[in-house]
Amino acid sequence: MNVQDWILAGMAGFIVGWIANNLTKSRYSAIINMFVGIFGAILMTFFIHILDIYPDRFFTTLRAAVAGSVILLGLFHLTRAMEKIKK
Repeated sequence: MNVQDWILAGMAGFIVGWIANNLTKSRYSAIINMFVGIFGAILMTFFIHILDIYPDRFFTTLRAAVAGSVILLGLFHLTRAMEKIKK
C-alpha cells in the first residue's frame, strides 16, 4: 500500500463522513462522522491490500475505502440508535 492509497482512502472517508453527517442530521458533530469515515476507509483499504485480494489499482482502493467508511459509519449510527432505544 503506497502513499497515494492512504491519501485516497482518507479523502474518500472524509467525503463519505461529510455526506453521512448531512444525510442523517444526527446530533453527533461532523468531525466525529468524518473521523469514523476516514478510519473505516483506511481500515478496509489496509485489509484489502494486506490480504492481496485485489491488485493495487485506483478504483479498487476507492471502492474499498467507500465500502469501509459506509460500513463503519452504519455500525456507529446503529449502535447510537440502539443506545437511544434502551434509554
